[in-house]
Order: sequence, then C-alpha cells, then structure tokens
Amino acid sequence: MGGNLYNLKINGGLFENTVNVNSRGWVYAINSTINYQVTPSFSGQFNLTYLSARNTAQGLDSRFYQPNFSLKKNLKSNLTVAVQWQNAALFGMKVNEQRITTSGQDFYTTTNYIQERNIVLFNLSYTFNKSDRKAKLPVSEFGEKEF
Repeated sequence: MGGNLYNLKINGGLFENTVNVNSRGWVYAINSTINYQVTPSFSGQFNLTYLSARNTAQGLDSRFYQPNFSLKKNLKSNLTVAVQWQNAALFGMKVNEQRITTSGQDFYTTTNYIQERNIVLFNLSYTFNKSDRKAKLPVSEFGEKEF
C-alpha cells in the first residue's frame, strides 16, 4: 500500500494576469494491491487506485478511483489461464468517472468524463522451453570469502 498527501497551493495569474488565481486544498492519493495465493497453482489479486478531489487554477476536479480484480491458474507447467476484471463497478459504484468543473467571472462549465467500466479480459498463455533450473552463476576467483 502506498499513498501521497499534500497541500496544493496555486497562486498567480492567467491570461496575462487578467484572472487572478488563489487556490489551495489538501489532496491525497492511495494505491494498494492485495495478492492472495490460494494454492501453489491458483492466485488472486485486487488493486485499487484512488485520487481525491483536487483544486485547479480555475475550478475543481472530482475524486477518481479504479478497482481491479484478477485470478490466475496454472493448468500445467507451461499453460496458464487468467481472467481480469478492470474498472469493476460493484453495486453501482461510479468507478473510472471524473467530473471536471471550471469557472470564472463570465463562465461556468462542468464535464463528467465516464470511461469504460466492467472490462473483462481472458488470457491463455503457453510458455515454450520453460526451464525450472536455477541459473548457474560464475564462481569468483577468490572463492566464497570475497565481499
């Protein structure tokens, strides 16, 4: 799990200083991944990316998040099948969606960006010439005591 937290301050001017900008706000982002090994040949993964609402020079960008799931099964030593569910919209959640609002003295605009949701991908892969042997590294001329 990882994240960022910062106070975003925007001061200055736009359009040759005809529009003064003075905006500040707290912004945070969280990235997390959970891996689970069910059996030696079957595993699952969940990851989530979240970005909080944040101020801009002329408005506000809404929060944004993307949950993803995947399952992977090794059928034979060289054959693997996987399924991925990207931008999983569970229970009507508004995933992969963001509202961007911009305003000024004489205008106001807002746009709701909705990208693809509930993308399911199936993958079947076969590895040729798979080697289960460990790589043989060269031995130092000084022996094992070299450091």
